[in-house]
Amino acid sequence: MLCCPRCQGELGSCGHEWPTLDSGLPDLVVPASDVQVTATVGAFYEESPFPDWRPEDDRGSLLRRGREQPLTRWLDEAVDHRAPVVELGCGTGQMSLFLGLCGRPVLGVDLSAGSLSVAEGFRARLGLSNVRLARGTLFAPPVRPGSAQVGISSGVLHHTADPRGGFASLVRAVAPGGLVVVGLYNTLGRLLLPLLRGQHRRDDSRRGRAWYRDQHEHPQESRHSVGELLGWMEAEQVRFLRAFPEISFGGPQARGNAFEHALKQLSWLNRAADGGLFVLVGVKDG
Repeated sequence: MLCCPRCQGELGSCGHEWPTLDSGLPDLVVPASDVQVTATVGAFYEESPFPDWRPEDDRGSLLRRGREQPLTRWLDEAVDHRAPVVELGCGTGQMSLFLGLCGRPVLGVDLSAGSLSVAEGFRARLGLSNVRLARGTLFAPPVRPGSAQVGISSGVLHHTADPRGGFASLVRAVAPGGLVVVGLYNTLGRLLLPLLRGQHRRDDSRRGRAWYRDQHEHPQESRHSVGELLGWMEAEQVRFLRAFPEISFGGPQARGNAFEHALKQLSWLNRAADGGLFVLVGVKDG
């Protein structure tokens, strides 16, 4: 999956030279058109790697927390253990490393060298040679087009200047018939977040401070509706498969209609405490 982001050729033999980070990971960032936003967001996560790890974390805690979350549990059960997975915006690596525990080939890409350094440290501790990490951007990712069976970008696109373009970039990395997994901040789901600012400040652990900054002090944020993301999926020929949480009254696999979407999103007003994130999963046609 990993390739040169300029020509999609093999790293080291395509003619393009790339530096390495202090962590030893390849630095494959191609300057984006939104230079200011990219630099600002990158600097933010250098100061506060997110979501970070607890000091006591190990393989067991990673496995346990992954199985406690409906999305990660479903992915682990639904995705073949040989299926290649790419995560664009992997942060400190929780999703990528969890999905790699069973031996899946996983590529995690992130803009933040600091977050990647944290992820690489934990990957090395676990000895997961099947998981690779690299610095790169959403808009020119170091991923060979169509090489992944699963493409994931959750909690990331809304921190860019062009969420729609980032979605299209993710879809290009996935093979026809593969899964596309996208999580976005919901407009109503975050409406009451400012009311929780004082309560969220009480967790003064390093991980708690990183979460607080990500939720309340991020320099770049957009919010999106269910209908908007469904429209992106249709435009990129990605067929809706399921949602977390449900977007209709017919269960997680029901697409529903605009009326159901509106009522469900109204019910998410009380989800500010968990960030107001919603995730749609689709299958790439073609």
